[in-house]
Amino acid sequence: MSIASRLPLVLGLAAALAAGCKGETVYQDTPDTLAKLKACESEKDQKASLIKQYEDQIATLQRAPTTPGDIVVTIEGTALTVKPHTGGGGGTPAIDDATAAKQSQAFLDLVSRSRGAIQKCYEQALKKNSALQARTISLKLSAGFSATGDFTRTSFQPSLGDVFDNCLRTVAGKWKMPPAPAGMTFQANVSLSPT
Repeated sequence: MSIASRLPLVLGLAAALAAGCKGETVYQDTPDTLAKLKACESEKDQKASLIKQYEDQIATLQRAPTTPGDIVVTIEGTALTVKPHTGGGGGTPAIDDATAAKQSQAFLDLVSRSRGAIQKCYEQALKKNSALQARTISLKLSAGFSATGDFTRTSFQPSLGDVFDNCLRTVAGKWKMPPAPAGMTFQANVSLSPT
């Protein structure tokens, strides 16, 4: 058989192979694959729930004064609530209303002067989490200071992610209060909105 006589046979085979390969391959999930996917998604949701629960517990622990003798001043609008720490440690110096008001105003001034930096932290968080863009966040901010006025700790709730949390801790780490009769922890609300 010559090449010329084989050519129609070769072309016919090539055409038949090409016709059989033109369709797209369709993949179907097996019931086993779907079950594994569902289990994986369920496990992911459980982990996310546990992480949220642990973050809330950490925030609660961070808000609690850790230094015996700390005085907690909660600022809500124009109302001040002053509570001595009851976690033992004895001799908490008494604080009068005038001192509490003066220290609270100093804290509010610190927060006010840092408002631009706090907003920048929030805007960085917006870039990482688009779910924050559609709503205003009411942030409960807590900051502790020693009797000498040195910043000791901060916490806030809700957590807006690592970028925001680390940024706000850096901002708060620069705060300094006037000396007071005892260590004090201040709690106030800060409203954050997308610009």
